[in-house]
Amino acid sequence: MDAKKVIVELIAKNDGKWTWYQLERGLNSRNIGGQINTITEVEALIADGLLTMKSDPNYPAPLYLVTEKGKAFLSTNS
Repeated sequence: MDAKKVIVELIAKNDGKWTWYQLERGLNSRNIGGQINTITEVEALIADGLLTMKSDPNYPAPLYLVTEKGKAFLSTNS
């Protein structure tokens, strides 16, 4: 299991609409929730330039988005 790829895939499918909570639920649906530290993984993906986040007053937590680098990562790791 490549947690990095799964996280980027899930965010890409819901680009700009998911917070950490929805991401955690998505990981649970793939049976890998609780096996990784989601926040640590997301922070690493942001540091690597694969994800970014934005604030939205309608959500209590930041929303995640896939960057162009993240899209390229997905296309080369399909």
